[in-house]
Amino acid sequence: MKAGAAVPAWLLAAALALPLLVLGSPLIEIDDARYAEVPRAMSASGDWVLPTLNAMPYVEKPPLWYWLGAASIKAFGPSEAAARLPMLLLALLGAGGVFWLGSWLYSPNIGRSAALAASTAGLWLFLVHNLTLDLPVSVFLLWTTALVLRTLEKPADAPWAAPAAWAAAALAFLSKGLISFLFPVLWTVVLIGLFPKWRRPALKLLSPLGAVIALALAAPWFLAVQARRPDFFHTFFIEQHFQRYLTPKYSRGAPWWFYLAVLPAGLLPWTAPFLSGMAKTLRRPFSDPRAAALALWVLGVVAFFTTSHSKLATYALPVLPHAALLAALSLEDGPAKWAWRLCRGLGVLLLAGAAVGVLLYLRLPHLSLPPIGADAVLLRRLVALGTALLLILGAAQAYAPSARRPALALGLGGVLAGALAYACVTVAAPLISAKELSLAVKASARPGDQVWTYDSYLHGLQFYTGRPVDKMVYFVGEFHYAKRDEANAERFGDDDEVRALPRKEGRTFVAMKTARRAHFETVPPKGAITAWREFGPWSLAEVRAR
Repeated sequence: MKAGAAVPAWLLAAALALPLLVLGSPLIEIDDARYAEVPRAMSASGDWVLPTLNAMPYVEKPPLWYWLGAASIKAFGPSEAAARLPMLLLALLGAGGVFWLGSWLYSPNIGRSAALAASTAGLWLFLVHNLTLDLPVSVFLLWTTALVLRTLEKPADAPWAAPAAWAAAALAFLSKGLISFLFPVLWTVVLIGLFPKWRRPALKLLSPLGAVIALALAAPWFLAVQARRPDFFHTFFIEQHFQRYLTPKYSRGAPWWFYLAVLPAGLLPWTAPFLSGMAKTLRRPFSDPRAAALALWVLGVVAFFTTSHSKLATYALPVLPHAALLAALSLEDGPAKWAWRLCRGLGVLLLAGAAVGVLLYLRLPHLSLPPIGADAVLLRRLVALGTALLLILGAAQAYAPSARRPALALGLGGVLAGALAYACVTVAAPLISAKELSLAVKASARPGDQVWTYDSYLHGLQFYTGRPVDKMVYFVGEFHYAKRDEANAERFGDDDEVRALPRKEGRTFVAMKTARRAHFETVPPKGAITAWREFGPWSLAEVRAR
């Protein structure tokens, strides 16, 4: 066994256990709180067909994550830990998929090293904790590609591998949508075009049993929602897929090189080995079709999203497991010299960042900072943790090229840096979570009172209070589908609604960004606002009853 990619089992176990550190931490605005609230509402309502957000239909995404989250909340009660538990289990399933694929495709050593690389890559660690649909779809796409490769490489296993690939693709489809079939199909077509030895086994992927299983898994929910919402197919497929990809309608544009920056950053601390493995594979793609298949998946997914009008950093996650395998292969054979120079260069850069962090920590009490809702003590803690993170990550990058077991050095750096990153998230909770504000509303609001938001929407409000936001002033966002329904027209408003305050039925609690407070104070009648409270970057106004 070569030592370069060797990692001990205890280090992999530590990496897999990292998300437990923040399983019950406050929900982060926006996505984390949103994808905890939709399952909570589903569990509370008992309606497992039509997802809702703020008591309005929310049909932009498929339901698998909502079902998993709702089942967890139903079993353990509404809490942050219960909302996040299924994501942790999915992350374990993803690490297991990387290990399984690497083990039979190459060796158990490669599988273990790649599982460690995937589990400690920055983007993966972030999305295990910050709930989105990108990790579920990435996990099931990983299993889809692993089972496709199993069919191609070991045709004798096709009777179970091919139907299982269809099932994994269907679960990916229930996680995110059409890319779950599009990516594997195009990737497989390219593979059999480039590598003749896989053409005959590929016919076994045309599995009638697999197609039946996929239809049985994926079709019922779509048909059920379409029966209840006749515009659902148009909204889901035309608007959320084709318009999102082909038009700038959703205002998520980014430069063409966006993912060329996101992927290397998201792969830290494994960036240099990945780039070396990728370069070696592309130089001689036909020498090892297995590595070429991994590289083509990375290139294809990145190219697809690069040409999209909708770009988010999280969209790069489906390539991360395959990139981790390429990094493990590179470490096993020894990365190119330029890759180790790059690794050291990244280490120097990160250590320089840590030096700047030390200076900032020392100077912070004397600096005049813009108001961001944080006191000096909290900011110094964040700077200290961020500085330690950069120091550890930089040291790992600088030391790995000279280490006897570089994967161990990088993995240990990734685990320690991940723990510090999660500590940063916990300390920063008052700045990025609406929990404190929401609990204040829950403690103060009485029957007849209403909760509004102004020029924004806090998703944690509904999760922590268990009640919907009654009116959203100057905010549509992800509620554009619900706003079309006349039944929801009164849930949206403008300053005219605020000028009509106070209501005679009860008090009105209005949550907003503190930056909007000065304007808001000029809108209601004089004397209507009886109290202001601040919670980090947000403020809560209390408007008296008439």
